[in-house]
This record gives sequence, structure tokens and C-alpha cells, in this order.
Amino acid sequence: MSQPEAQKNQDYPGRSSHEQKSDSLRRKVVIIFFLGLLFMAVLALGIGWACADWGSIRLGWLNQALGPALAVGGLALVGWSVRVQYVLGQGTPAPKVATQRLVTQGPYAHSRNPMTLGALWMYLGIGIWMGSGMVILLVVIVFSALLTFIYIHETRELTDRFGEEYLAYKKRTPFLWPRFTILNGNKEKIS
Repeated sequence: MSQPEAQKNQDYPGRSSHEQKSDSLRRKVVIIFFLGLLFMAVLALGIGWACADWGSIRLGWLNQALGPALAVGGLALVGWSVRVQYVLGQGTPAPKVATQRLVTQGPYAHSRNPMTLGALWMYLGIGIWMGSGMVILLVVIVFSALLTFIYIHETRELTDRFGEEYLAYKKRTPFLWPRFTILNGNKEKIS
């Protein structure tokens, strides 16, 4: 065993070299994912700035309150979703380093696609904050196409990977928008 490899094994006692490489790859994929998210946010800001006069939506203080709240809340939901995938599912958002387990906890207990929902909120928040109808329109178009792809591809892929476990999860958990229910005294759901 080479000196650097021996040092790595000492840094992670009880972990095989394969597990360490897998962790390293997952960390790199998560970093690349968040850099891509940042790049798209900068692109949205650039489009909003360049197209400031096209479809301007000025709602006064509402732009300044609702936009950042949506953007920050969306980013928090994305971060939570990635963290749950990484820790509980032992995977990443990238299909090449997919989760090893079906994740149904955390935000995934309320939506099958909380990461996409968070990104949608984030980019819509940027558009609202900037008062840019163009950014909002582009977000709606891009996410409509993305959600169609996810619905078709991911549903099939997860059914193949996790079978009945995924089908049961799919039946009880909404695709994107969480169900908001209130429990009455008898613990019955009231929609």
C-alpha cells in the first residue's frame, strides 16, 4: 500500500478504499451540482438584467419580500434534499452516482421531487425579485419541460430499480406539490 493510500485509510478507520473513493466521488458530484445551480442563478440574473424592459413586473415591496423569500426557501429545500439523498440514500442528484436506497424521509416524505421544487422556487424567486417577466416565463418553460422528462424517465427508472417499494411510495407521495392536510382530533386527514 502506498504512503498516501495508507494515510487515507488512517483518516477513515474501518472504511475500505472503495468506500472512500465512493465518498470522494459523491462529494465531487454534489459540488459540481451546486456550482451548476449557482451558474443557472447567475444566468437568470443576467437574463433579468439584459431583458429588464421586457415584461417588467413591478409589485413594489412585494418583489423585494416575496422574491428573496422564495429564492432562499428554494435553495434551503434543494440543500436539504441533496443532504438527505447523500446521507440516507448514499447517492447524489446525478444519475451516474444515484442513490443506493429509495429515499422516503425528510422532504421526500412530502414530495417525490423536492429538489426540483426547491430549484423552481429559487429561480422563480429570482425572477420575482428582479421583477422580470422574461425570467419568470423562461423558468416556467424550462421547468415544464424538465418536469415532463422527470415524470417519464425517473418514474420508469425508479420502478426498475426499486420495484414495489417505489410503486407504494409513488402511490402515497405527490409528484411535486406537497399535500397540505390538517389532522382533526381523530387523526383523520382533512384536506
